[in-house]
Amino acid sequence: MKAFLIFLAILTVFSFAIAKHISAVMYPLSAVLFYLYLPVLYTSSRINTLHHAKGKVLYHIKFYPMELAVWLICTCFLSFLISHLLADLLFDHLQSLYHLTYFLIGLGAAAIAYCELDTKTLHFFSRQTAFERQGLFLSLEIFFIFFLLFAKNH
Repeated sequence: MKAFLIFLAILTVFSFAIAKHISAVMYPLSAVLFYLYLPVLYTSSRINTLHHAKGKVLYHIKFYPMELAVWLICTCFLSFLISHLLADLLFDHLQSLYHLTYFLIGLGAAAIAYCELDTKTLHFFSRQTAFERQGLFLSLEIFFIFFLLFAKNH
C-alpha cells in the first residue's frame, strides 16, 4: 500500500510537470501557427475563386465562405491565446502600448488595402503572394484588436 501511494504521488507530480511544460509550449506553437498557417487558409479561400466561377461576393471581393469561416475562427482563437499571454507579460507597460497598437492597426489597414489594390490593378506580386500577405495582415489586425481588448480590461 505504501509503494502504491508513493507511485501515485510521483505520477501526480509528473503529470503536473508535463501539464506545465505543455502550457509553456502552447504559446510559441500558437505564434508559429498564427504566422505560417493562417495566411495559407485565407489564401486558399481567395485563390479558389480564381479557379471556380461560383463564390460569394462581399464588397466586390470574392471568397469561399466555409474556408473563410475556418480562417476567422482559427484567427480569433490563436489571437485570443497570444494576446492574453502578451497582456499578462507586458502588464506594466500597457499604457504606453496603446498608441503603438492603434498605429499598427492603421498601418495594417493600409497594407490590406494595398494588397487588394495590387491583386486588382497593380500586379507587382503574384495573386497568391498578395493574398498570403493580405491574410497575414488581416490576422494581425484581429490580433491587435484582441490585444487592445485584453490590455484595456486587464
